[in-house]
Amino acid sequence: MHQLTLPATTGSLDRMVAFVDALSRAGGLSAVRAGRLRLAVEELVTNSIVHGFGTSRGPWSEILLEGCVETDYVWLRISEDAPPFDSTRGHTPQDLDRPLGERTPGGLGLYLARQAVDRMAYDYANGRNHVTVYVGRGPTSAAEPESNAAPGERQQE
Repeated sequence: MHQLTLPATTGSLDRMVAFVDALSRAGGLSAVRAGRLRLAVEELVTNSIVHGFGTSRGPWSEILLEGCVETDYVWLRISEDAPPFDSTRGHTPQDLDRPLGERTPGGLGLYLARQAVDRMAYDYANGRNHVTVYVGRGPTSAAEPESNAAPGERQQE
């Protein structure tokens, strides 16, 4: 199992990204799947920092990342003690077909995080939120072209 504890600040995001990238490499994820995992975790961690802890965070506020490579998937759990919030139960924005400037703000990031992973689970126990995301390790489908690009980069055609 891989673990990393971070202060609940946006200054920790670079270390979080490096952790997710290392876990993706350990799991042999394609660039597309690694990018999906990174997108989801980055959104969930950022939401915890900005909205979960908000102005109430202090030097004691930490986020624990735990991840593991299993036979069929890579999973990553985000645990923190912000107020309870189930990020798996968000609504689907109703105005996705509208131009960005005409959309109602809020909810898009969590919607994208849920769509990026194969499965997301939530649990609140012992005063902590636990969100676990899963990305399959199987062969990349035709809908997910393999590329040598880094996660988040576009492949030149």
